Amino acid sequence: MDLNAKKSHAIDTVFVICLMFLFILCAVSVIGIGASIYKKNVGQMTDNFSHRISCAYITEKIRQSDEDGAVFTQELFDKNVLVLQEKKGDALYDTFIYDYDGYLMELYIRDDIKTFYPQSGQKILKISSFDVREQSDTVIAVDIVTEDGNRNNLYISKRSMKAQ
Repeated sequence: MDLNAKKSHAIDTVFVICLMFLFILCAVSVIGIGASIYKKNVGQMTDNFSHRISCAYITEKIRQSDEDGAVFTQELFDKNVLVLQEKKGDALYDTFIYDYDGYLMELYIRDDIKTFYPQSGQKILKISSFDVREQSDTVIAVDIVTEDGNRNNLYISKRSMKAQ
């Protein structure tokens, strides 16, 4: 009689199958946890992106155009809009920044053209609302509500003033 002969027991097979199922369960759990963390991070990055882009965009546009009274607000389309004016050659050009149909819009047009439509502008960023006003001669107050409801208040100081 051979004592070293291998005997197969059902418990050996069940043990291997249980270990395999435990490994699969752990792998699926780790993948699920990783996907949840990734989804949360992507959501936070998107919120941060829309918050930072809207503020940086407005601030940079004002800084670029800040020359002798070239930055001011004006009522247009029944709301206050930010106007950035520049002179090229003998002509004046205006850049209007405003909200229309849920978007922050920018429209670049010659100053002597008085008839145009708000949908003519280029969509910059999806937002809920945009309000701009001159707080004083040197400060422009901007209130932006992003599409996720975050309110951003900016107070931007103009470095140059209108020539008197």
